[in-house]
Amino acid sequence: MKLLWIGGSHPRHLYYINEIANQFDVAGAIIQRRGGMLPQPPDVSRRLVKLWERHFRERDEAEFVYFGGQQYPDTDVLEVSKEDLESTEAVEMVKRIKPDVVLIFGCGMIRGELANVLPEMSLNLHLGISPRYRGAATLFWPFYFLEPQWAGCTIHKIVHEPDAGDILHQCVPDLHSEDGIHDVSCRAVVQATADMKRILNNYPDWKFRRQTSTGKNFLESDFKPQHLEMIYTVFNNNIAKKYLDGVIEGKEPKLWSAL
Repeated sequence: MKLLWIGGSHPRHLYYINEIANQFDVAGAIIQRRGGMLPQPPDVSRRLVKLWERHFRERDEAEFVYFGGQQYPDTDVLEVSKEDLESTEAVEMVKRIKPDVVLIFGCGMIRGELANVLPEMSLNLHLGISPRYRGAATLFWPFYFLEPQWAGCTIHKIVHEPDAGDILHQCVPDLHSEDGIHDVSCRAVVQATADMKRILNNYPDWKFRRQTSTGKNFLESDFKPQHLEMIYTVFNNNIAKKYLDGVIEGKEPKLWSAL
């Protein structure tokens, strides 16, 4: 089995591929440079700016705890911008390597000629339980909607719609009373990474499930600083504990597992 990786440059993305590369031969990596982990706040009140800064600072701190300082994988690397993800160089790299499986995590939507040259087994790690939570910030929205038990990952085939392809595997991490939103998000990536290594050992005996039910496709523009008040002002980042204590109630997700 020959693997190719297409993904982002944040610690969570590099953790995923580096852990897999420790066990499997990754023939190449197309890495999209992502923006900084501490984005500038929008033009809002000082109170909301403080919430914004807290949210992204604590995300950065949590990712360092869980993922440490990650380097690019030790393989043939093509570094690209978001605009160059569909470049001739990227297309030619895929054609040259001829991968059996492409693993995708943290890059922009793949369309056009690059999508055309990818093999059928091109699998995206989506941080969200599809189809209920598709699109952007889909480990944030379960907490905002008081469904921390839905903060997990979906591994699916890529298609021309966001996070809508046939599902290979879904998982959620165990919730702990002391968890904040970023602890759950990071452990979701850790759980999905561990599961993916086991799944790759079963290649090509994989079974997929079509996505037939509906959900919400969240856009980047849906996220507003005001949404952070639910997490930090109303619940002081204790939503997981409130759920485990029964203060917040909700149904558990029915997950499709490849294991």
